[in-house]
Amino acid sequence: MLQQFLKLSFLTTLLLGCISTSETSSIESRVIGGETSVITETPYLVSIRYKKNNSTPFEHRCSGTIYSSKVILTTATCLVGLDTSRIHVKAGSSYHTQNDGYLYLVEKYIIHPDYNIWFMDNDLALLILAFDLTLSLPKEIYPIDLISTMPEVNSSATIAGWGVTDSSANGQFSEILQIANVKIVDVLNCKRSYGENRISPAMLCAAGDDSDACLGDAGGALVYEDNAVGLISWGNGCANSDFPGVYTNLLYFKEWIENEVAKL
Repeated sequence: MLQQFLKLSFLTTLLLGCISTSETSSIESRVIGGETSVITETPYLVSIRYKKNNSTPFEHRCSGTIYSSKVILTTATCLVGLDTSRIHVKAGSSYHTQNDGYLYLVEKYIIHPDYNIWFMDNDLALLILAFDLTLSLPKEIYPIDLISTMPEVNSSATIAGWGVTDSSANGQFSEILQIANVKIVDVLNCKRSYGENRISPAMLCAAGDDSDACLGDAGGALVYEDNAVGLISWGNGCANSDFPGVYTNLLYFKEWIENEVAKL
């Protein structure tokens, strides 16, 4: 489900946001090794859709995580360089293309000022909606709280998304929402895989038994005990046993998020 999630090959894809299948091969974000789910299991999850030009439809680009009725968390890599008027957010749907759920226009987005496009460091953005989300019960559209303390190594967590579900070069986005289990990885082990200087305090790592995020999953939450710990960001391949998935560390950015939201 999360193959090569946001991997972008560390260079090329980074420049273009590396989230759409046509733009990324090494930096990808999708859920691999997962199972079919429904949006009521992950009501905080939205599809961020982009229209490349006037002659093309809006298409799924990456995922987002509902922080409040007005604010969506996602990766900077997903949004950098995009025209706000060509972005829609689809909420409350388990499906990738069906005409259900709710569509929302975007007012603006805020890229973290320290975002590094080459190393995908500080990979965080706030997407500000033009109108408030319609929070619903039963929960199909609902925010998720951020974690207050980091879970221990080997703690179980979940990821979800509509990204590609296999590692083939021609993998397509999943029509139906997928969910998978992963475990928090010791940062020292993650650094051994990627290199001491490649994993910063703004990142955390997680991996599963044949499950991972991949192309199209970036921006979705890594969830531990109903709290968002991280956002799917990047990795070296999808479900690659030698390389854990890398996530934006939301605890590290909690104060920045709160301060930016308070300004709105």
